[in-house]
Amino acid sequence: MPPPASSSWTALLRPAPHARRRLVVFPHAGAGPDSYASLLTRLPDDVEVLGVTLPGRERRPDEAPGTSPDAVAHGVAGELAERAPLPTVYFGHSLGALLAVATARARPGLCDGLVVSAAFPGSRAHPFPDLLESAEGLAAILTRHRLPADALTAPGPLSGRERLLAHDLELTRRALVSVAGTCLPVPLTALAGTDDPIVPAATLPLWGGFTSGGFRCRLVEGGHYFPFLPAGRRALLAEIADALTAAPAYQATGT
Repeated sequence: MPPPASSSWTALLRPAPHARRRLVVFPHAGAGPDSYASLLTRLPDDVEVLGVTLPGRERRPDEAPGTSPDAVAHGVAGELAERAPLPTVYFGHSLGALLAVATARARPGLCDGLVVSAAFPGSRAHPFPDLLESAEGLAAILTRHRLPADALTAPGPLSGRERLLAHDLELTRRALVSVAGTCLPVPLTALAGTDDPIVPAATLPLWGGFTSGGFRCRLVEGGHYFPFLPAGRRALLAEIADALTAAPAYQATGT
């Protein structure tokens, strides 16, 4: 089965001519999947790697930034459903973790396992959960990331990169609320940095409530972007490889 003719959400980061497994990468806020390409080069040769691209970056530079968790989930799942079936694991970092969960929930039969890193396990784990659905909550998230509280509404002197980040932080806010109460029937592995100033390591075990299919968590030395450091990269690759190995040797068609 060929890839979808009009792929916009997913792109091939690393081909595998004799692919037996697939990894789908959901990147962090402000980034595109290309930033993960070099990080994942040491996966086994039979692993095909697809990257998820949000509007306004990399392969979609002319599109206005900003989207919804549902749009991402259904867009990505729809394209995956058109590809040849393979045992598939989703990996998401920070915002990407939440989008990976939303996508796995949208079409459960397409995902055989998840690996998430450096992300709050839903809105209840957030420092101000009761404000997340308000303008005050969004303003607090923006200022925590050193952006103006009105970055999405006021015509201020933001760079293109800052405006992209602001839209992704709004998507993060919506995704935190959207995934609350999710429980997936596939194994889930969660990683966190020991010194992450954004997502406290103490929230890591709460990811266990997102799965009925087996849970593993692991603390890794480093901050919010620990996967981009040598020790963090090794730890992440080991967990992704284990998740791919554990995936069943078939792929359901989804529902």
